[in-house]
Amino acid sequence: MNAILPDAAMRCSGRVLTNNPVSSGLIRLDLELDAAPGFEPGQFAMINLKGTGAFVFSRPFSILAVKEQVLSLLYRVVGGGTSAMQQLRPDDQMTVLGPLGRPFAAPTDELPVVLIGGGVGLPPVWAWLKQNGRADDLGFFGARDGADVPWDLLDEKWRVSVDNHQYVPADRIAWQGLVPDLVAREISADDNQPRLVMACGPIPLLKAAADLARDRGWQCQVSLEEHMGCGYGACKGCVVPVIDLNNTAAGWRNATCCQEGPVFWAETIDWSRYGRHDFDVID
Repeated sequence: MNAILPDAAMRCSGRVLTNNPVSSGLIRLDLELDAAPGFEPGQFAMINLKGTGAFVFSRPFSILAVKEQVLSLLYRVVGGGTSAMQQLRPDDQMTVLGPLGRPFAAPTDELPVVLIGGGVGLPPVWAWLKQNGRADDLGFFGARDGADVPWDLLDEKWRVSVDNHQYVPADRIAWQGLVPDLVAREISADDNQPRLVMACGPIPLLKAAADLARDRGWQCQVSLEEHMGCGYGACKGCVVPVIDLNNTAAGWRNATCCQEGPVFWAETIDWSRYGRHDFDVID
């Protein structure tokens, strides 16, 4: 079956405005696009270099912000592609396809939201709080140490945890430990307020966030960080195992993350298989 590009997505060129570190490990890339895209927090864009240096496959990045025609992304240098991106300078050209994917849920009056982000998983939860945040919504961010925290992006709505307490500025507060544990400390187990968790980050963080939400009786959505080749379901390179008791004999199936996600309800993920590479593949 041929995949169809979502109606809201557009292909355009982007001119680099800034490409600067916001912490020891995170870099903010601002691109001026040909047109102003709409987006919902949790959606992503596929970006690529132009010319002979273009990647074979574009790279997916969660959208941090859109302001008029400026698209903002956060990335960490982890391989050849992001190393090449780090060398971009103002006025360099890129290609952009987006917005793509299913976003986080819209706010409701009944449910305060707990945003949990780890490392490069900050953009979708930051975007949600920036766009939709209300008095009872709280953000929690986890980093390696104080130098890895993009402090200028995090206002009083955010609580910070670090693996190592080094380099935390004297005028800022960070708790040493895992970010889901910080949520559990900040929101008492005696608190009976129903909540909705939205989380993005490494798989262990997502599992811990889902476990915390289940134990508290909260709803939970997770944004998955999967490698994607096309971004709209054509290549089938970003499948994740989801529970499907009604339509499969095995009780689970492979979902295409870029189409059915990247945001999923936590209870639909088959956590016993997700992140493993030794389970049987189901067509």
